[in-house]
Amino acid sequence: MKERKNLAQIAYGIWCLVLVSLAVFVFLAWQNHHYYTHPDVVTAKPALHIDEFPLEGWLLWDEDVIKAPVSGTLKFINGGKVARVAKGEAIAVIEGTGRRAILASRAGYLVPALDGEEGRWNFARVWLDYDNLPKEVKAKPIPQGSYVQAGMPIGKIVPLPQVLRCVFYVYLTPRVREYLNKNVLWIRLDELDMPLGVEVLTKEAVGLKVRVNVALAPYFPAHVTINRKLSFKLYERKVHGVLVPEKSVIFKGGKQGLYVVSKGLAAFREIKGMPVEGNMFFVEEGLLPGEIVISDGDRAREGRVFLW
Repeated sequence: MKERKNLAQIAYGIWCLVLVSLAVFVFLAWQNHHYYTHPDVVTAKPALHIDEFPLEGWLLWDEDVIKAPVSGTLKFINGGKVARVAKGEAIAVIEGTGRRAILASRAGYLVPALDGEEGRWNFARVWLDYDNLPKEVKAKPIPQGSYVQAGMPIGKIVPLPQVLRCVFYVYLTPRVREYLNKNVLWIRLDELDMPLGVEVLTKEAVGLKVRVNVALAPYFPAHVTINRKLSFKLYERKVHGVLVPEKSVIFKGGKQGLYVVSKGLAAFREIKGMPVEGNMFFVEEGLLPGEIVISDGDRAREGRVFLW
């Protein structure tokens, strides 16, 4: 009797375990089905992507060094700032035993500063010895009211107009190669600037890069004459597309794509694009603004879905 009771208890326990397991299985199956048929979705948002990357290059311009004609106290007319001057315009005064005005020898920018490279900075040096140039060549202002000796350099004139040139290295990407075949590159000097097409005067392939000498412009801002190194961005192209979460994009059958929902059906679609900042993915081809995408590609599948 006791043995029968024990067997009944064991059978009852097994039966309860089976029922619980079955309930859990049914619940998980329902939950899984519910997830696949009611996935989290996002709407593809229109976006603009600009392919560009930062570069640095060395500037080349013609310049005339100004030397003090006499000894005395130096005072610049404009207070010692870089400014555009006309030929024959008074740019400074030296006060010593007398008063001697210094006139601009040419029209252009007065640069009351020196960097020590005057007379030594030229195309041949920059082109042939690029990797051994100083990290920075920035002019130091000549103090207003300083005492100068006769013959001492006190600044320089950068004549205008003249072609401002820039020498730099750039990776030889397919787009860069295409532009170089036309002897042109596109750059942006400032975030708000439109891309500027510059003529390529000289080019030489060096491994995976190409060294170029470009003509920037016959007129240029005064502030660039203070530093012979220029920071800018090389512009490649502007592309219109859409943004989606990066996790919505997966690889399936060797193809990159995502699950797009249309008319209540989810289907895998191949796309072309690239990851961007903020855990987002920029889709260049294969998806239109406003289309609905399943947000988690790894947990998506093709079939009917309910959005509401």
